[in-house]
Amino acid sequence: MKRFLKISLIFLFILIIYGLCKKVDANSINGITMDIYVDNEGKATVTETWDCKTTKGTESYHPYYNLGNSKIENLTVTDNGTKYTTLSSWNTSGSLSSKAEKCGLNKISNGVEICWGITSYGSHKYVVKYDITNFVSELNDSQMIYWTLIPYEFSNSIGSVDIKIHTDFQIEDTIDVWGYGNYGGLAYVNNGNIYMKSDGNLKTSEYMTILVKFPSNTFNTSNKLNHTFDYYYDMAEKGATKYTESKKKSVWSYLKILFFIFIRIGFWLVIPFMGVIFSAINRRSKNFGFTGKVYPKNVSYYRDIPLNGDIFKVYYIAQQYKLVKDKTDILGAIILKWLKEGIIRTENRGTGKIFKKEETVILLGENSNLQLSNSKETELFHMMYIASKDGVLENKEFEQWCKKSYYRILGWFNDILKEQREILVNEGLITVENKGGLLGKKYTATQDLNNEAMKIAGLKKFLLEYTLIKDRQAIEVELFEEYLIYAQILGIAKQVQKQFAELYPNMIEQTNFYSYDNLVYINYCASSGIRSANSAKAAADRAAASSYSSGGGGFSSGGGGGGSFGGRWRRRRFPLILYIIK
Repeated sequence: MKRFLKISLIFLFILIIYGLCKKVDANSINGITMDIYVDNEGKATVTETWDCKTTKGTESYHPYYNLGNSKIENLTVTDNGTKYTTLSSWNTSGSLSSKAEKCGLNKISNGVEICWGITSYGSHKYVVKYDITNFVSELNDSQMIYWTLIPYEFSNSIGSVDIKIHTDFQIEDTIDVWGYGNYGGLAYVNNGNIYMKSDGNLKTSEYMTILVKFPSNTFNTSNKLNHTFDYYYDMAEKGATKYTESKKKSVWSYLKILFFIFIRIGFWLVIPFMGVIFSAINRRSKNFGFTGKVYPKNVSYYRDIPLNGDIFKVYYIAQQYKLVKDKTDILGAIILKWLKEGIIRTENRGTGKIFKKEETVILLGENSNLQLSNSKETELFHMMYIASKDGVLENKEFEQWCKKSYYRILGWFNDILKEQREILVNEGLITVENKGGLLGKKYTATQDLNNEAMKIAGLKKFLLEYTLIKDRQAIEVELFEEYLIYAQILGIAKQVQKQFAELYPNMIEQTNFYSYDNLVYINYCASSGIRSANSAKAAADRAAASSYSSGGGGFSSGGGGGGSFGGRWRRRRFPLILYIIK
């Protein structure tokens, strides 16, 4: 063992020396997002957001080639909230100071370059906005979007690329979409929008080209091209490699993995040290969580209901402090809350296939447009009513609806977390500071919020260890109901139900929950629906990936970007995605 430690320390020392001597790539790109709104005339308004860090060069630029009938207009650039001055012409040979907080268009023989000054070295969050006229092309038999949106042949990989194309109308799921340039990436229609996502890092040899086919007269575009869609589809497909999800790895794949492990083995030796460092950084950046993983074992029992019974605040804080197992557990808690308040009720009908006994249904009533005090509860009620079709939600109906509308139900959970964070910021329980660049906003929990989190942790401990408490007092029916609701939020419903069923076998009949079987059913209904949604989302992503291609497919003439879209060494520009000029 001692010998192993000595060898490990020597190897680690060598790796450190190697790391110090190795040339480090000074420029890095964490991620790129593009939001592209297309109006009824086929003009695109593009908003690009670049998270990056630079230590050299004077400017960045994004070229578009082969514009055909299209033009780039109305350019604006901001850097961490600072708006740049847009110049009528751009001097590519200018100094760092002359380009500071300025942007402009540089016209070249076969296109245009969107340019902006680096201004200063360090972390940046560039937001680049501009219009592209005639973004949509009118063909002889259809309409088309065909653009290379992210270039190839740059020397740095990009952490991730996320592109969204949307219009004034809901884009039908039947619209054909193809993506080229990133093997394994995604190009698909979802919830009325077109999405294009890279498969992890975008490698230096990869790019992002989108091809979309619309029916004729979808847009009122004047950009007419005298070809059919098949002409451009064949152009795109030439040399393309279809993505296939291989279940078996080749020998070469295993060799690459072993090589990677060998190179990175020093990293694994320092994992314990890095874990401590990153844990400290995480606590500093958010100040959420007691140890970063779990609440203290010695937390005191808390027997009351925290935060005046606001389940959404409790849910958000518990989620931030790692007190919940799954962020979707709030769904079952809301259903129990509705039962307690008499908004819904349950009923046993016939013999069920799941529990081999009377089947439970949830009666939502006749008011399909019911408005509740909380907007997120109202939204959930409407989703469940739509799933039921008639106000009687049977055990498989919600699961089937979630499968079809996974994007809506999964997005509902994320919306709750964002909404509650803003509420707590407004109430002064969370402070927010805009750090700028890659750091973004820093949310810090106040001591008051930490105290509330400690109460939630104490309640969780109290419920889990309830049967072990010798001096426990009798529980009134209303508090009994509240305990079961909060057990559901905290992901410990099964354990608490089992304890209560042994200690209070008859009390459940005095509540609005009626029976412990109802609790089991509600938990099943909620969890099965979310499992179905997650499975559907994963299947949709795989299906989208299966039609995503890599390889050829540049648009070499007319109507859009593509072809030679990428970096050059001209004017000593380095072919980064930021295209830095020395």
